[in-house]
Amino acid sequence: MTAWLTDRQVNPGPPLQRAALWVLAAQAGHLVTKDRLIDALWGAAAPKTAEQSLYTYVAGLRRLLEPERGRRGPFTLLTQSANGYSLARDACRTDAEDFEQRLAEARRFQAKQDLPAWLRELEAGLGLWAGPALGGLPGPFCEAERARLESMRLTAREDHADALLRLGRHQESLDALTALTAEAPLRERPRELLMLALYRCGRQAEALEVFHDTRRLLAEHLGVDPGEPLRRAYELILHADPSLGASPSPTPVAAPEEVVRPRQLPRDPQVFVGRTDTVVRLRALLAPWDGGEPQAVVAVTGTAGAGKSTLAVRAAHTVSDHYPDGQLYLNMLGATPGVGRLNSLDLLGRLLRGLGVRPEAVPSDPDEAAAMLRDRLAGRHTLIVLDDASGPDQVRPLLGLPSGNGLLVTSRESFAAADDCVQLVLGRMQRSESVAMLAKLVGAERVAADPAAAAELADLCGRLPLALRLAAARLTENRHMPLSELNSRLRDERRALHELESGDLAVRASLQLSHDVLAGSGHELDRAAAAALCHLGVLRTPDATADVVAALLDVRLDAAERAVARLVRANLAEPGERGRFRLHDLVRLFAMELAERRLSEHERDDALDRVLGLYGTTVRLAMKLIDPHRVLPPYEFAEREPFTLTDGAQASAWLERERPNALAAAAQAMASCNPSLASSGAHLGFSFHWSLEFTGHHRDAVILHRQAIEVGDRLGEPEIFALANGYLALGLAHTGRYEEALVHQRAEVALRRASGATFSRMRALGNLANMLNALKRYDEALSSAREQLRIARKIGAAVGERHALLGVGAAQLGLGNVAAAMAAYTELNALATEAGDTLHLSDALIGMADVHLRQDDPRSGAMLYEEALVLMRENRSSRAMEPRCLGRLGQAERLMGRFDRAGAYLLETLAVAEKYGAAFWVGFAREELALLDGGRAAPDG
Repeated sequence: MTAWLTDRQVNPGPPLQRAALWVLAAQAGHLVTKDRLIDALWGAAAPKTAEQSLYTYVAGLRRLLEPERGRRGPFTLLTQSANGYSLARDACRTDAEDFEQRLAEARRFQAKQDLPAWLRELEAGLGLWAGPALGGLPGPFCEAERARLESMRLTAREDHADALLRLGRHQESLDALTALTAEAPLRERPRELLMLALYRCGRQAEALEVFHDTRRLLAEHLGVDPGEPLRRAYELILHADPSLGASPSPTPVAAPEEVVRPRQLPRDPQVFVGRTDTVVRLRALLAPWDGGEPQAVVAVTGTAGAGKSTLAVRAAHTVSDHYPDGQLYLNMLGATPGVGRLNSLDLLGRLLRGLGVRPEAVPSDPDEAAAMLRDRLAGRHTLIVLDDASGPDQVRPLLGLPSGNGLLVTSRESFAAADDCVQLVLGRMQRSESVAMLAKLVGAERVAADPAAAAELADLCGRLPLALRLAAARLTENRHMPLSELNSRLRDERRALHELESGDLAVRASLQLSHDVLAGSGHELDRAAAAALCHLGVLRTPDATADVVAALLDVRLDAAERAVARLVRANLAEPGERGRFRLHDLVRLFAMELAERRLSEHERDDALDRVLGLYGTTVRLAMKLIDPHRVLPPYEFAEREPFTLTDGAQASAWLERERPNALAAAAQAMASCNPSLASSGAHLGFSFHWSLEFTGHHRDAVILHRQAIEVGDRLGEPEIFALANGYLALGLAHTGRYEEALVHQRAEVALRRASGATFSRMRALGNLANMLNALKRYDEALSSAREQLRIARKIGAAVGERHALLGVGAAQLGLGNVAAAMAAYTELNALATEAGDTLHLSDALIGMADVHLRQDDPRSGAMLYEEALVLMRENRSSRAMEPRCLGRLGQAERLMGRFDRAGAYLLETLAVAEKYGAAFWVGFAREELALLDGGRAAPDG
């Protein structure tokens, strides 16, 4: 971009200041609000300092335009109002504006058949170009303007060659068209004109060769045949039709009165399985059963490889009889590598020529061409299939076609916001459909020989048609390969995408294109979405939220939310409930590869560390809201703002929702060679322990803490090793594996004694006492609990004192010292009530009830059990702790002879204990139920 002030060239400043000047100049005489300017320069990724930067650019432009005014003005050319800025209409003139005016003049002369004047205006307009439009100017507005102006330039060059040809200047036209077809090889109009120019230069054979070259090119890149105008030109040149003489205006290929009924649909697919509901839905929309008018626009969207194009062609064939005036088909090139998308004029021109309009009669103005198309389609029933559209903007000129015509679009982008459009989102196929497709492709016998492997193969391919076809190609290439062998290759995440390749066709290539379209976009939001996809490849979690993406990218939450929404609209992510989303299995594998290629090891580690920080800080906040009395080992995670949680109910819900993701992230980090990540992963697992215990996910705890033991040993970290042994012991104890738990708990106690960490030793002794009590080794348990109690009182650890009294009470009761047990439980009850510790208060009530049961006073015991049960149920996060209370309550009711109530409690005990894996209480409930049945059967007296 160059700028001139009167008669001298000036420097408009840095790129964004130049872009601001262009935005204002393009709308000279009109107020451009600050918000519109910011959006034009930065789009959705505007920095916090955008408004301040805008002030700086405006000040720079004012100094440029009116240097004599000083810093404070007043300024007359670039003025400011409360809402924005305005550049005076007569303050500037752009060559782009001149170019558009020249084209408008050229169209007027064309309409008058004044060919010399038409040519003169076109040459004057094209002569204004000195390079790419708006070269180097950033921002969404300039990107859109650049695409618009470049499209107009190509059309003007086509018109210029056409004008030369009509004026008999065949060689000059030939030279211009040779250059133009090299620059835009897939545009059909320049190819048609080139054939005519060669023919008129006496080079008939070369003209015919151009047609054959074009056909090969279109087939290779787009999978389509040449359009009707090119085919007509070929036939006329092949037969040396006299109408192609060197007359200024060639005889039209289709006379105006001729009715053209195009039949452009590709062949109906031979292998098409499933999607029955979607095909029926498409038929109902495009050819209503009641004979009514079709839906104006129907869009089939979905991720790469979902089979959108095949489905659309199949559906179009099924409704073709509803459209007697023809079916038009265009590949929009929205996701074709190395080829520019069709612009509005290309789209309209191809459709008009397909309907029989002479190439030279197609208006060069998009609005005029759209109006002509609507006029041609009025009163007709024509189906238009636009395959692989880049998005709603590309097909906007076709919105609002006359009633009776149908428009079927396929795209990887969402059409949810398009006017008068019904969108069908194409997801994965049913497993049965996927297996049936494999059977058609590789043979029913091969699939029937191992149906389980076929079902697994369908799942490994994500039940996407493209992946299934590529897997079938692999099996066809190697007829002796068992399905199970291909499955084993696909289970290896590092090579799965390598296996899904055949020639130029590959799942990876298809997904790469979706990513590259975003990454190479002029819109900041698209590039942010591409970065989000890449960083999501760092993480191995079932799904994610925008908060996690914000941590991965280290950006604000609102920016992450917009990036995720963009991925969903691009069908690269599947939306879920409560703001969650997931990547399709094959997209996830591609994202993993992308992260390996695009991010350094340091960047990947930092991204994962930020996610661990997010989960770590949030789980600690959640546990504080649920139960502030439970102690978590201190650890400094990467500093991140936690998820927004305000109360215990929200915290419990978050912990349950995020449990699979947080545990997966912890396991991934612990497997890392980076010591810092491995340590953070172990501590994330430790932080999650109380939640796992409260909700009965004891097996998860066991798996996680076994991995943490390996981390502590590998890193030589005694603190991690000790904590992991202690938490593993708790998990094992809750599953009824007390002997194994005791080994690990003794290991922690030994490590704590060696380290001299007083609080940790006290805590470990208390857990040891609980396990010894469970094993009925009451003397040892009492000794351990008393030692814990001495330490707790010495260091003033109130929670440790309560924990110790619980162990003392259980040991004393086991030894038959009923009074001592009641004294310990009574003191625990008082301390827990004073502290507001509902968990320890429940433990105290259950312990006191146990004493009453030992004293043959089940009625008093039942009252305390019921009180404890109410407390537990008020604290909804600890439902997994209920089996003990329910079981003892059922026992008390049985001893009182209230068998119906006892049976209800015991059945509930069994159900809850089985749900949460509490093996001891499962056995207890079954034994009590057996006693209950015996009691009911015994004779009275």
